[in-house]
Formats: sequence, C-alpha cells, structure tokens
Amino acid sequence: MSDSPVIAFLNKLTDMVVLNMLWLICSLPVITIGASTTAMYYVSITSIRSGDGYVVRRFFRSFKENFRQITPVWLLMLVCGALLTGDVVFWGRIQGTFAKGMTVLSVIVAVFLFMVELWIFPVFAKLRGSRRNLMKNAAAFAIGYLPYTVIVLLITLVVVYANLTSLIANSIMLFIGFALLSYIQSFFFYRVFMNHIDERYDDFDSVLDDENSDK
Repeated sequence: MSDSPVIAFLNKLTDMVVLNMLWLICSLPVITIGASTTAMYYVSITSIRSGDGYVVRRFFRSFKENFRQITPVWLLMLVCGALLTGDVVFWGRIQGTFAKGMTVLSVIVAVFLFMVELWIFPVFAKLRGSRRNLMKNAAAFAIGYLPYTVIVLLITLVVVYANLTSLIANSIMLFIGFALLSYIQSFFFYRVFMNHIDERYDDFDSVLDDENSDK
C-alpha cells in the first residue's frame, strides 16, 4: 500500500503544504526570509536526492545552520533591490536619450543581479564555505549554467505574473505555491550541483542516516 502512486502523491502534497507553512511563518519577520528560503531549498533539493519526509527536522536544521551566514546576504539583496528600483523609477521619469540609456542600464544590472540571486539560496543551502566564496559560486553558476538560469528565471516570472493577475494564484501560493516553486526549481539546481559534488560524500546521505538513527 505504501508504494501506491496515490499514497506517494498525498505524502508529497502533505510535505509541500507543511513546507509552505513553515516558510510563511518563519518569513514573517522580514529579516529571517533569507534563512527560511535557504531552509526551504534545502528541504526541496534533499527530497530529490534522498526522498520525502523529515520536512520539519530538515527545515529547522538548515534554518539554524545558515541563519548567521545568509542573513547579511539577504539584507544586502534588499538594499541592492531598493537602490536599483529607485534608479529605474528615477531615470524613467526623466526625458532624454541619456536618461533612457541609464534606465536600460539599470534594468540590465537588475536582471543580472536577480539571476545571481536565484542561485544564492540554493547554493547556501547545498554547499559549504565562506560567505564570499558561496556568493562567488552563485554568480559562477548563474553565468556558467545560463540555460538553466534562464529557465528558472522564466518559471519565476510566470509565477510572479500569475500572482499579480489572479486571486486564485494568490490562494494557491499561500497554500502550497512557494514550496512547489522551490521544488520545481530544485530539479535544475540539483543537476548542476551533482556535476560538482561527489555523491559518495554527499551530505544528504549523512543527514538521512543521522535522522534515521534518531528514531
């Protein structure tokens, strides 16, 4: 019975609902969004490698381990986003060729930074190292695996557009959407990470062993 596709689907659905709820609750203080998003990607990528289950334990383990390292990066992302948004709005209100050129330049920089930011949380969730090196890795993955980056970017933009135009999409997002989005994106992140990490020494296996030994 446990191998039934229906049971497997219901288990996956339950895990995603729980993960979505954990992310929403732990993101309420804006300062913790970085750690909660990193934890969400950790759970999503781990489920692809090691199977479902242990959502709460995996989430809070990653949240605790990454909070100090990812929080300054998250705050920096907020500041950069605010500055670039201000630039686009400022230059967009001014007439002239120079202003248009600055608007285009600001948009290009914003898109590039956003593509890098798409990799920030998965990289901090999956890899280990100094904050600076992990940020460099995120930028390297974003550029080095540009097709994957573009796919993940397009998926994200579709979800954003749907939520800006549909109340149904808003409801889905609150119920399961954030977790579902991270899970879909994680298939692409996982394929990249496995090109750089020896699976024999993958931390997913040791995490799963530790969790099973606690039971």
